[in-house]
Amino acid sequence: MSKPIYQIFVMNNNIAGNLALKAMPEAERKALTDQDQASRDAVGAKIILGCNSAWADESHPFWGVIRFPDLQARIEHTRTIQKIGWLDIVDAFTLLGTSDSEPAEVTVPNPIYKLWIVKNNPATALTGQLPKGLDALMWEKHNALYEENKSQVILTCSTSWCNEAYLAFGVSAYPSVEANMKIMEGLNDLGWPGHMEVITYLGIPVTE
Repeated sequence: MSKPIYQIFVMNNNIAGNLALKAMPEAERKALTDQDQASRDAVGAKIILGCNSAWADESHPFWGVIRFPDLQARIEHTRTIQKIGWLDIVDAFTLLGTSDSEPAEVTVPNPIYKLWIVKNNPATALTGQLPKGLDALMWEKHNALYEENKSQVILTCSTSWCNEAYLAFGVSAYPSVEANMKIMEGLNDLGWPGHMEVITYLGIPVTE
């Protein structure tokens, strides 16, 4: 596959892994992270977004999105991090996807980000999705809610080719938590949860 590949990662708060990382000598820990960075640089991978989410979900304190130029780059990077022992310490859920477009420029000031992962819902699929015309109407109202609350969808990826348990994932940006709450209230009024089964994580950009 020659098109760009997007990987999301959601870090799990693994106590054993945390303790192992803290017990590692600082020089060894830095060498490990440097090798991870060097591997990403070598294959042309770029971190699109990294977010601190512990304030919203202590079980998942960090998540992010990485762009690889193609699938082979992702495979090569994975081989490297396996070899250096990265996966022996880091506990994360990852998922690959493809997009028809590059991530949108973020125009929301001081954004709160949301990572959303759409699960495959057999109950909805077996009923033929939504009634004819309703699907387009719901998306029209979905988009109107985002515009009304000055929020934007940054990235949308298809992922069922990689993992059939999930249909898509993406990232949205909001000017505040309140904006996200208003959008969700509007979607709930539309009956959105009855048609879409979604896992979401909020986060704020990681700062040095």
